[in-house]
Amino acid sequence: MPEEQKEAVREHDFDGIQEYDNSLPNWWIGTFVLTVLVGLWYWTSHHTFADDPNHQRADFKREYGALMDAQAAHGLAGPSDADVLAAFHDPAQVAEGAKVFATNCIACHGPDGGGVIGPNLTDDFWLHGNRPSEIAATITNGVPDKGMVTWKGVLTPDQIRQAAAFVLSLHGTKPRSPKAPQGVKLDWTNP
Repeated sequence: MPEEQKEAVREHDFDGIQEYDNSLPNWWIGTFVLTVLVGLWYWTSHHTFADDPNHQRADFKREYGALMDAQAAHGLAGPSDADVLAAFHDPAQVAEGAKVFATNCIACHGPDGGGVIGPNLTDDFWLHGNRPSEIAATITNGVPDKGMVTWKGVLTPDQIRQAAAFVLSLHGTKPRSPKAPQGVKLDWTNP
């Protein structure tokens, strides 16, 4: 590097500190470019165009299945289809579910289930499944990325089952001002 370039000092002065006007060393620039290229290669080969090369999705499904089995073995799993359908066929359980719904759910789903912030619960379109156990799981676990809170620690398992039974009873009703359909249209078999 020429001597005059080494001694060239920038004109600005911050707190008495002056900087030389030197360029970065080539080894530093090369390392930076190499790091960016390796990062782009890794991102595209492992995340963009790969079909789960590290088997992370398969591992997650296996471990999640084991967790669900362990919860079911200890009685911690959510209500099954049969549990929710038994509550659905009991008018007293549906009435209790209506109370739970009125207390906790009408702000987002409306008093008639037609949807406000949350989706319409009376039509054939579902975001998270229309099986009774799927409805109960949605109530239990919530949908945090869409703003629905997790009711697991707030409601008892009986209240969750009753609320799911009440949601089943809303299907096919005619709300006053229903929200536009959201999700996937699923065939409805009357429980």
